[in-house]
Amino acid sequence: MREENATDHQKTMTPWPITLCLLASLAVLADPCLAVQGVDDDVVVFLNGDRLTGEVKSLERGKLRFKTAATDTISIEWDDVASLSSDQDIQVETEAGVRHLGHLSAVSEDRQVVVQTKSGPVHLNADHIVIMAPIEKERIERIDGDISAGYNFTKASDVEQAQIALNLESRTETRIYSFDMSSARSDSEDNDSSQRASANLAYTRLRPNRWMSGVVGRLDNNDELGLDLRASVGAGIGRYLRQTQDTTLSLFGGLQVNREKWQGDQSDETTVEAFGALTWDWFRYDTPELDLSTDLLVFPNLSDAGRVRAELEISLKWEMIEDLFWQLSFYDSYDSDPSSPDPDVENNDYGVSTSLGWEF
Repeated sequence: MREENATDHQKTMTPWPITLCLLASLAVLADPCLAVQGVDDDVVVFLNGDRLTGEVKSLERGKLRFKTAATDTISIEWDDVASLSSDQDIQVETEAGVRHLGHLSAVSEDRQVVVQTKSGPVHLNADHIVIMAPIEKERIERIDGDISAGYNFTKASDVEQAQIALNLESRTETRIYSFDMSSARSDSEDNDSSQRASANLAYTRLRPNRWMSGVVGRLDNNDELGLDLRASVGAGIGRYLRQTQDTTLSLFGGLQVNREKWQGDQSDETTVEAFGALTWDWFRYDTPELDLSTDLLVFPNLSDAGRVRAELEISLKWEMIEDLFWQLSFYDSYDSDPSSPDPDVENNDYGVSTSLGWEF
């Protein structure tokens, strides 16, 4: 961390991603259009013959989320389910990336799912299904997400660290809307305060055969790299290379335009970058339940030849009790040639953080 006198700007800088986080949370909680209407006639039958009546919320990462009047929303291992029926419009996606939309009919054969589509019934082996999502045709009514926060204090070095993160996602038949933000701040008696923050808003259009396209807008701030604010807008295409009940692997690439402002520099700089994003998730829902995710983004600069940026984040989540998790994260931000006028600015910023979170 750089040791220099804090500028007035750094002392008064507002952690804007936290404000975005609060506004997004209030919008989700306050908008009546986002309230989920109750459905209580879906039926899940287990391999041992037991059955539950309630509402299918989702199937993802090997977990069927199912809401009943007695238990609220619970997680059921998909391998334990013999059959599932629902009067909701549910989009079912297989490992091959094929999607079917319709009601689910009960069948007598174990591990079979029948989707009543407009063109007729489709019989699927449950072992090949990786995603189920109820679809609201007229408006967005299904918001999934998680929020986490952490705080660390070391008395020996008098260092305080605090972080907060929010992730939201809504899915329709062919579209995914997502918003995520994170903010981390370090304070110590010997060094300047340092903040690292980002906010990301993305729209993804699902295409046949596991292909996708999308647009993304992003805001970044990193005191350690001398970056006051970077605003980016981009578009690209990608593909899910692998989808199973315990692994997803995707690749996405495209172009984006940046507007950068560096600390100590009154002017703004506009650049064009290519970008490539590789995302790998591995999850296990046998005890202990674990979720390991890796995101790698590389940004070769097309306006400034030779400049390359990279972002790496590795996160391990452990669900301690239902919907409550502990998270260990490692991040690394790299810029081969930051444009800050400060000659002592770092090229690399990395760290480790721990936090507690809640899924909803």
